[in-house]
Amino acid sequence: MMRKCCVSITILCLYLIFAAPLLAAKIKLTFDHYYDGPAVVKALHDLQRDYPELATLRSIGKSEEDRDIWLFTINNGRTGQDTEKPGIYIDGSIHGNEIQATEVCLYLAWYLLDSYDTNPKIKELVDSRAFYIIPMVNVDSRWRFFTDPTHFDIGRSAHVPYDDDRDGLVDEDGCDDLDGDGEILQMRIKYPFGDRKSHPDDPRAMIRVKPGEKGEWKILGMEGIDNDEDGRLNEDWPGYLDMNRNYGFKWQPPYVQGGAGDFPMSAKITKAIADLVVSKPNITFNFAFHNWGGIFLRGPGSKLAGMYPPADVEVYDFLGHEAQKIIPGYRYGMGYKDMYTTHGDFDEWMFSCLGIYGFVAELFMGSQEQFKKPGVEADRKKQKAYEGGISTEEKLKFNDFVSQGIMFREWRKFNHPQFGEIEIGGWRAFTTRAPQLFMLPELVHRNTSVVLFIAQHTPDITLALIDVTKLSRNLHRIRVRASNANAIPTLSHKAFQNDLSRKDILKCEGSGLTVVSGGIIEDIHLDKVVPVAYRPWLIFTSIPSFGKREVQWLVTGHGEGTITFDSKKAQNRSLEFKL
Repeated sequence: MMRKCCVSITILCLYLIFAAPLLAAKIKLTFDHYYDGPAVVKALHDLQRDYPELATLRSIGKSEEDRDIWLFTINNGRTGQDTEKPGIYIDGSIHGNEIQATEVCLYLAWYLLDSYDTNPKIKELVDSRAFYIIPMVNVDSRWRFFTDPTHFDIGRSAHVPYDDDRDGLVDEDGCDDLDGDGEILQMRIKYPFGDRKSHPDDPRAMIRVKPGEKGEWKILGMEGIDNDEDGRLNEDWPGYLDMNRNYGFKWQPPYVQGGAGDFPMSAKITKAIADLVVSKPNITFNFAFHNWGGIFLRGPGSKLAGMYPPADVEVYDFLGHEAQKIIPGYRYGMGYKDMYTTHGDFDEWMFSCLGIYGFVAELFMGSQEQFKKPGVEADRKKQKAYEGGISTEEKLKFNDFVSQGIMFREWRKFNHPQFGEIEIGGWRAFTTRAPQLFMLPELVHRNTSVVLFIAQHTPDITLALIDVTKLSRNLHRIRVRASNANAIPTLSHKAFQNDLSRKDILKCEGSGLTVVSGGIIEDIHLDKVVPVAYRPWLIFTSIPSFGKREVQWLVTGHGEGTITFDSKKAQNRSLEFKL
């Protein structure tokens, strides 16, 4: 009996030794692949399961195709509620074909949680800030990018039925996977009057013919047929509603800007995210991850929006120039000047309607797909500067010698039901807008590092009692300084001037004390104070970037009192005094 008992105990000990680490193991996300829709949802649920004390997951609504819009919140409840701390909002893939934006969001969520117990810097951030992450904004189109035949330029739109060609039908003439290979590629046809010819050094590439020069190819567009027999190909795709043109500031109708939708916030997802943001007044900064071009963009997105206040531009400039250093090659710029004009976009609505700073982060530089002699600059005349300036010939060499031929599908003959013999081929779906997988880990980590840098610069207020002076037998002067060590103020200048958010409150109170005067100190050395007109115990203000706000009260009576700093976008502070 004793022998059997010893054997049982030994087995139990071995089980505990070897099984315990397995039971304690937490999810390890890897970024050597792209996560499809179900994998994203599973990863979020797994993270929430493994870090229940730091992470919450909930659906904020349903998409047009009834998929959940998942919000992943990271906040240490033991150090306070999320809305009591500076908040950072991050989302990805508002355009469904911009798939790697989701990977940045996933990596950020995993990195913050996985590093919490081992990296003091990350622990301090998670304890003192709140992170609101929506990895898949356009959940329908990004989901379909992995399940339907697709192309890197397909899937931008929300899945809202729309009559693009005004023929009374909706979504009746999209692309078609003619050769059944699971991708939508390009079509070309031999045509002596076409505007293209084969490149003399690489027949896979085509170049424009010069005036008077004989053509060889006509580009027909993406794979497809004239489904509605109106003489046009692929002119009424699913959609088209661009959710980044559907927000409520300076919205313009579709005849001004395609994809705007019938009215602002008409897409279910747009409305759900707007409702979320309004419910989180602590959000100080937002990141909207897109692709591509390697640029951090601030507004304004159009001239209609007007120029930003100089004080806010200074904040943007500091953060943008530092972000460039974190990701070599990326640039910092302004929307309509450095990319193109947009109306009704998310980041403009955030800043101009709510006073929240933010960047549109255009991921991945085409210039990384280079194959050229060291020191030879890319010819930026061949593409827009923000796209990286890489020629087709150069990119083909990158495909051949770096990606080992997986990016480009050779041209193949196909008997088209309407055009006869054509060729189908070209750049495949997981190229051009998305980096090759060996580039993905660096992309997600460096962009996460920019988010973390800016999170460190959300307002952090120190409250200090700098002077208590007895002016008479029953009258004291109290002076207090609220200082901000970081770049982001407690309120943007736009928000402060236009009352877009409740101002910070500095309050003086105490039993047996009466505040007879209060004001903001403009010059402490010259004793220059601007008094408040009403309720002198309350001073409404904001704390500037890398700056301070000094206030004073004249108080009668004796006893203990409290000074409090109450802010929507920074943690509240208080201190005690005695007269």
